[in-house]
This record gives sequence, structure tokens and C-alpha cells, in this order.
Amino acid sequence: MTVAPAAGLRGMRDLALISAGAASGGLAAVAISMVAAVGRKRGGEEATWLHLLVLLAAMSVVLGVAALRGKAPGFARPLHLGPAILVMGGLFALAALLSWRGIEWYYLASGLISTAIFLMITWMLVRVSLVLYFATSTLGMVFGSLAMDQIGAFGAPEHEITLPRALGALLVTVGVVVVRTGK
Repeated sequence: MTVAPAAGLRGMRDLALISAGAASGGLAAVAISMVAAVGRKRGGEEATWLHLLVLLAAMSVVLGVAALRGKAPGFARPLHLGPAILVMGGLFALAALLSWRGIEWYYLASGLISTAIFLMITWMLVRVSLVLYFATSTLGMVFGSLAMDQIGAFGAPEHEITLPRALGALLVTVGVVVVRTGK
């Protein structure tokens, strides 16, 4: 495990890491909007259940493939074996498909998006500080949420981007700059 340098990062690498953090926040806004849409149709408990099943199925594929390629997780037997992990993923996927009835198929993507977010978080936190990750992901979530509200994503009520909302987003942007450059 590597540790983020105390003096910080500069230049293009800085921009790439800040962009990755903001992207994870923007993706979170999309996933949350999708879960909320399922919640409006089926209730919060079922929306959360379906989201987590897809997330677990997707993460099982990631871990199973890694194990098959020689990078087995440190789980107890038999869950350290790629085929066992893939079978678990198949069971999660089957449960998701059985629970999916009555909603649009693309809402299943919320769990896939969350898998990408979690992988991005673990990748980033060995490269930047926790506060920089949270600041940049919050920035992405604010801008992503503004966009989701503006278009009324996934059947949600539309909310215009007003001056106070835009100023709030600008304040979050300033916060990222302060977190990044402050000592």
C-alpha cells in the first residue's frame, strides 16, 4: 500500500485525481437517482434490496475474476476460490432478477455504478488524502445532483438551477480548492 505524499500532488496528476473523485460523486448522483426512482415504484426497502443484490453480484464477478487470475482474496475456504465467488455472484444475480419484476431493466445499473464507485474509492484513497477524496466526490455529487434535478431524471420532479443553487455549487468548488491547496 502506498501513502499519499504529504506535500501533495501537482499538475496533470492532480487534475486526474480530482476529476476521478468528482466523477465518482457524479456517478453517485446518478445511482442515487435510480434507486430513488425504484423506491417511488416499489418502496425504499425493495429499492435498496435490488441495488445491493446487483452490487454484490458485480463485486463477486470482480473478485472471482481476480481469483481466477491468481489474486485470490484472503477469505475463508471455500470463498477464496474464484469459482466459489462466481457461484455466489450468480446467486446474487439470480435473486436480483427474481426481484426485478415490474421496473425498467436499466435501473439494475445502479448496483453496477456503485460497484465502480467503491472500486474507485479504494483506488483513490491510496493516492490522495481522505479529505481531498470527500471534497472532490462531494463536488461531483453536487454538480451531478443539479443536473439530475434540472432534467427530472428517472421520473423525479424537475428543479431548476437557480442562482442560490449555482452559488452553493460554486462554494463547494471553492472548498475543493481550499482543501487541495490549504496547509
